Amino acid sequence: MKKLLWILNIAFLLVAGNVQAAGGHGIELEAANNNLRDQDSLQRGAILFSNYCMACHSAKYMRYNRIGRDIGWSDEEVVQKMAHGLNKVVDNVETRMVPGVAMDVLGTEPPDLSLMARLKGTDYIYSFLKGYYQNEKGAWDNHLLAGTSMPNVLEGIQRHATPEDYDQSVRDLANFLEYVGEPAKLDRLDLGWKVIAFLLVLLLLSYLLKREYWRDVKH
Repeated sequence: MKKLLWILNIAFLLVAGNVQAAGGHGIELEAANNNLRDQDSLQRGAILFSNYCMACHSAKYMRYNRIGRDIGWSDEEVVQKMAHGLNKVVDNVETRMVPGVAMDVLGTEPPDLSLMARLKGTDYIYSFLKGYYQNEKGAWDNHLLAGTSMPNVLEGIQRHATPEDYDQSVRDLANFLEYVGEPAKLDRLDLGWKVIAFLLVLLLLSYLLKREYWRDVKH
């Protein structure tokens, strides 16, 4: 028994250490408080992603027509608002950066953002985008990822919008990236409640059937 408790204690310490490391070495993340059921937010986030992120990043596991269908746009609208008429509706969402330019300009290849929300979480994305600051030399840096090659792409919004509007823009972008990470998440959650309800009804019927079978059996 003591040996089992010792093993469980070691496992708990290892998990706790990994969680702390994954959270940015103790840096507290701000809550994104996004809502996947808010289609207006998803549409704004899609436009922000197109205007501020696709110069460097892709979401190559998504197609424009899938995005349009899920967030309430027609094929023509999604091509116009996200691809600016430069892509077909069946195309994958690829970066507009010419191959090879990223290494020359940034010194690294920008990651594809299709699964970034599932990897890091929306709170991390929200906190990262809001975590930019200017250091003593006047250069942009980030509290969550010191020395990041990514510039503060939302600087223009931050300068010219109200703090509330800026926060909403960051939240909309995080919301869209969460949708991109798992487009069927809402369907999965809705189906999950239906499955649980079905199992509860089945459990009740099974219990009543068991009582009926054993009603005349003497114990």
